Amino acid sequence: MPIILSPEEVVHFLGCVVNVKQRTILTTCYAAGLRISEAVHLMPSAIDRQRMVIRIEQGKGRKDRYVMLSPKLLQVLSDYWYRVRPRGGLFPGDIPVNPITSGAVELACKAAHARSGFSKPVTPHSASTRLRRAFCWNPGLTFEPFSC
Repeated sequence: MPIILSPEEVVHFLGCVVNVKQRTILTTCYAAGLRISEAVHLMPSAIDRQRMVIRIEQGKGRKDRYVMLSPKLLQVLSDYWYRVRPRGGLFPGDIPVNPITSGAVELACKAAHARSGFSKPVTPHSASTRLRRAFCWNPGLTFEPFSC
């Protein structure tokens, strides 16, 4: 049985992520149900404000798909965009022409977990997997991140 964080725990955990880019990418993974490998390769053009979706190109199995974009996640991404003004990909790495690495996101998650004081494990993989499975099991489910 997977370990699930409450909405309050999610907010607390994400508040423990110090770097704005890493907090935004972890928020995106959780809120949109993305895999780390999908989030690190997001381009600004993948955000469709009109249809409120994010286009994931070459996701698992090299398949393209769309995921929903909540108004709150759009606000988080917009705030990040105007604050950081990334060039190229949405989440650049240390070398701006390359995306942030999955390993860097995982390290940020581990550091936030240590700061959070949670005894239960928290990983970006478990959070996004839990959300994707919740939508598969409950087709009518709606999700608004941080609506606690």
